[in-house]
Amino acid sequence: MPLHKTLYTYALTILKDEGDAQDCIQEAFTRLWENRNRLENVDNVSAYATVTVRNIAITMASRAKATFSSLNDGPPEIPDTGASPANFTENRDNVRQIARLLRDLPDNQRKVITLSTMAGMSTSEIKEATGLSEDNVRVLLSRGRKKLRELFSKT
Repeated sequence: MPLHKTLYTYALTILKDEGDAQDCIQEAFTRLWENRNRLENVDNVSAYATVTVRNIAITMASRAKATFSSLNDGPPEIPDTGASPANFTENRDNVRQIARLLRDLPDNQRKVITLSTMAGMSTSEIKEATGLSEDNVRVLLSRGRKKLRELFSKT
């Protein structure tokens, strides 16, 4: 572990990507751990670790280069997900507004909607957690969502 920063910097200079450098270091430490019995016979552990990182980094870089060269066109096109800063801000504001509107719901509706949406619980799981009947849970979810839609459309 004392060599982590030095080895990471070395991997980063070869790979030019922080994520790849972190993967390289993780792989190097895994190999060093697996071969820890051999390290007793190594005179310079720091140099051994550095060579291990270099070999892994070169292998990773050559794999990436082979992948790009096999495409003939260079790196693949990364599709636009449509998540612009404006969309992100609008979505964040909508979430905040819905959180405020949740406070206006009756306690039982708010609780059931929160368990369903935030905790990802199914109707039967909510039934077990709250002690309500499954039909009651469905009705509360339906009414609560309807009320949220009404309140949200008014704002």
